[in-house]
Order: sequence, then structure tokens, then C-alpha cells
Amino acid sequence: MPEAARGHPRLWRLLDRAFPPPGGVQRAARRPSSLVYGLNDPMPPSSLVPLAAQHAMLAVTFLIYPILAATEARLPADQVSAMLSACALSIGLATIVQCMRSRFGSGYLAVHIPAAGAIPLAVQAMMLGGLGLLAATTFAVGVAQIFVARLVRPLRVLLPPEVCGVAVTMLGVSLAGPALRRALGVETGATLQVVSGAVATSAITLGLIVAITVFAPRRLKLFAVFTGAGVGWVLAALLHTNHPGAADAIAAAPLLAWPQLTLPALRLDISLFPLMALLVVMNLVDVLSVTVSLEKMNDADWRRADMRAAQRAVTACGIGNMLNGLTGGFQAGLSSSSVGLAFATQATSRVIGIVAGALIFAIAFFPKAIVALTLIPSPVIGGILLYTAAYLVVAGMDLIVSRRLSERRVFVVGLSVLAGLSVALLPLKDQLPVALQPLFSTPLTVAACSAILLNLLFRIGIARETGEEVPAGAHAFPFARDFLERQGDLWGARRDVIAAAIPIVAQALELVTDSGIAKGPVELRARFDEAHLDVYLLYDGEIVQPPRERPAPEALLGDAKEVAAFTAYMLQRLSDHVRFGRSQGRARIALRFDH
Repeated sequence: MPEAARGHPRLWRLLDRAFPPPGGVQRAARRPSSLVYGLNDPMPPSSLVPLAAQHAMLAVTFLIYPILAATEARLPADQVSAMLSACALSIGLATIVQCMRSRFGSGYLAVHIPAAGAIPLAVQAMMLGGLGLLAATTFAVGVAQIFVARLVRPLRVLLPPEVCGVAVTMLGVSLAGPALRRALGVETGATLQVVSGAVATSAITLGLIVAITVFAPRRLKLFAVFTGAGVGWVLAALLHTNHPGAADAIAAAPLLAWPQLTLPALRLDISLFPLMALLVVMNLVDVLSVTVSLEKMNDADWRRADMRAAQRAVTACGIGNMLNGLTGGFQAGLSSSSVGLAFATQATSRVIGIVAGALIFAIAFFPKAIVALTLIPSPVIGGILLYTAAYLVVAGMDLIVSRRLSERRVFVVGLSVLAGLSVALLPLKDQLPVALQPLFSTPLTVAACSAILLNLLFRIGIARETGEEVPAGAHAFPFARDFLERQGDLWGARRDVIAAAIPIVAQALELVTDSGIAKGPVELRARFDEAHLDVYLLYDGEIVQPPRERPAPEALLGDAKEVAAFTAYMLQRLSDHVRFGRSQGRARIALRFDH
């Protein structure tokens, strides 16, 4: 405990409760063999600086979102420049907080960018009260996110891997629309008219990124996106698919300038509250999708979402939006594109994100650099987003099939994906009230909310604990296999956990039936709570006493008690945890398997 906190233990306990520090007893993550730089790896400057620059460059291009909102609200040019500088300042600091492993950040390589879903709220706020009301609204959203972060950990039961998989898959689908429009040269809202130069630019950009990622040596993969973007930018200039007037816009911007900060207004408009609530929910879903993708990328044996890390990630987003509100910036969230970039480079070290955040923060003092990076040719960004979308779709599918899928879970996944695709295929948003339109603006929010609600609905009627009496003369292995596979399908347990539990449970069943310990029928029970699979054998008879020392192999040739003792010892070694005792007057063997 720090010295300053020693005199205030109650305040320190309150801080620990509100913002729990990272740590606790956790399974050590197994590093995937494909990673060049893992989460905690130190990096040489020769690799660190270019990788961080790629993430920073990609993040700053999303400043186009506040530009679109400001244009729609008809803000003057000087106020637009001030908003961009404040946004870069805030997302840079928020990225540093997010990537540091502390009580306020997830500790993963997660970069903050302006949120596209915040455009409707920003436009309405600026039209009602200018940048001051936008700042107050953004600050209020950040405060709400910090409070909502406290609810993330209890939500684990609502977010099994198939629900997270739907969210990650639809995150990729959500990127597909804007990626294809940029790649084909189609303006938003315009009729479909493909521009051949844009197609060529995006195809070469995407092709280079994929080719370097697949075929190049591991060290060259670090620069896949940088190389693809650089070649694509040159090609866009040659084919005249870059932004018209880009040179004049860059020349007009000053090289150095202090960010002009706008203080938040001392009021909020009640008509904006529904949109603010929807954006808090959308950010929560988005954060969970991104953090799950990053966790899986860093852990070859990924099992379930780390809700502590997700809670800290939401907290960091809230801090970032409070900074945006205090400086007059634009609401921000986590970048799914940075996840694809991390996959392309196979570098997920958190120090990359810290340096990237520092670069984004520094860019706030260089308006000319901000303007130049927001003018990266649209087809080049389209090629990068297509790569990111492809990775996220496959990563989400992998999450979905990591569990045994019962009929209930098949419909949770299938109906949720269809609900999300309906937004992409049909103009449903325009038929809804204005307050609900942001919720239906992307396939991600619709699919994720549908998956959560359907998961809740289909949990009705599923007992979390069940049992069955073992018939006399039944073979232990087939009975244990059928029982556990049936319940595993119903509960959606991991395939590898069920497969590992079957022979151990069968061995325990043979122990009590073949050795004559059980005097009468044996009951096999199982309980599942997403974190553990507990299997119990209940019977009338003696409690098994496992030996403290390893028995000699000759014990298998001894009498029934020696064989039983040897088997009990092996059960202790094979299961994650085993207890021998009594429950409600009956002898019990309790086996626990971590899930």
C-alpha cells in the first residue's frame, strides 16, 4: 500500500472496491507460437517506433468522424480545427491509460479512436448548443461509462463465448460495409458506381498486406500495413483517387499550434439522454468484442472473457471521454482496426500502444500532420479495413465453435447473426424513431443485443445441476460419456473440458462400483457455472481414503482396498481438484474441472 494511503485505509479500500487493481489468482496464459512480440515482451526501438507509428497513423485517420459531424452541424473552420486537436490530445492520453496494466486500464494493445456511432449525438448537441454542449454531453457519457464499468464483472454469465463470438463476428461485418464503399470508390448514400482506380488501389493495398502477412519472414510482417498503405497512397496519387484539394488543405494548416480547448457547458439537454444511454451500451458491447479478440490473440488456451480486464477497459474509455468532454473533443471508443493491425504484424506488446498513444498526443500540436493523416486516400483505408474485417469474422467464428452447440445455442447464434445482417441488408434504421436509430446503425449492436437477450431466454428450463442414478451392471465409461456429453451440449461446455472429464469420471465410477465400496445404487451428479464443471458421485458406503504418498505399482495387483487407494491417488493427480467426504449422510467423491 502506498505511504499516502496508510493513514486512510477506508479510502483505500473504497478505491480498491471501485477500481480493483489487476492481479488475483489467474491461469498463466500460453503464448501463441505465431506471435513475434507478446503482451509483456520488451521491444527494440527499430521495431517499436514503426509499429507504434502504424497504429497512431491508423487511429488519426478516424478523425474523419468528427469532421463529418462538424460539417453536418455547419461549424466554422477554426472550431473544427480546435475539436480535432482536442480529440487527438484526449485519445492519445486515453490510449496510454488503456495500455498500461493498472487499475484504470486493460493492459492490452487497445488504441482509442473517435467513435462513428457518436456522430448523430454530436450533430444534435452541436446544433442545440455548439461545442460547449457537445463537451458537456461527452463528459456525461464518460462519467456514465465509469459507473457502468462496475456492472461488467457480474455480466459474465450473460456473455459466454458464443455470445462474444457473435459480437466479434458482427464487428467484422460492421466494418465490411464502410470498407467496401471505400474500396469501390462509392460515396456514402450515393448510387453504386464503381471507380476502377479506387478498386485497383484498394486491391493492391490489401494484396500487399496479405502477401507480407502470409509469405514474408516474421520480422517483415511487422511492417505489412505500413508497406501496403505507403504503396497504396502512391498509387492513389498516380490514379487520381486521392482527396481532391488535399495539397491545398495541408498547406493551409499551421505546422505548430497549441490545442484550443473548449470548456463544457453547464447544462445538458434532456432530449439527448436516450442517445447518450444507447451510446454507453454500444460502447460496452464494442469494448467486450475488442478485449475478447485481444485476449484470444495473446492466449493459445483462451477459455473465457477476463471480466476484470473488460471492466478496466470500460473504465479507461470513460476516463478518455471525460478528457474529451473537458477539452472539447469528440466521443471515442476502442479501435477494432488496431486489432487487425496487431494480427497482421503479430505484435501485441502493450508498449506499442503506449508509444502510439504518445505519438497521437504529440500530433495534437501539429495541425498540419492531423490534416495530412485525415486525408489518407479512402481506397487505402478501405483495403486496410477489409483485412481487419476478414480477421474479425474468422476470429468470431472460432469463438462460436469453441463450445458444444445445443439446439438452443444454435438458435442463439443463428438468429442473432440474422438480426445483425438485417440491418446491413435492409433500410430498417430509417423506419425507427430518431432516438432508436443509433442502436440500429450497425450490425454489431443489433446482433450483440439480440445474442444477449436470446441467451437469457434460452437459459429458461436449463437446470444448472442435474443427476442420474447409475443402473446396476452399467459400464462406467459409456455411462459417464453419454451423461457428460448430453449435459455438455445442453450447457454449452467446452469440448476439451468434457473430453478430459469423461475418462476421469469413469475411473471414479469404477472405483466405487467395482471395488465393492458402494453398498447400493450410485448417483452421478454434475453442476456447471461457466467457470467450473463439478461432478459428484454419491453412494452409501465407506469414504475413500487416498494415500498421502504415491502407491507402488504393485498395489494394482493387491486386494480391492489397495486398488481403490491407488485409483483415488490417480484421481487426485488427474482432476483439477478432488475431495472425498460425506454429503447429506452419503459418501461423496467431488471432482472439479476448471472451465
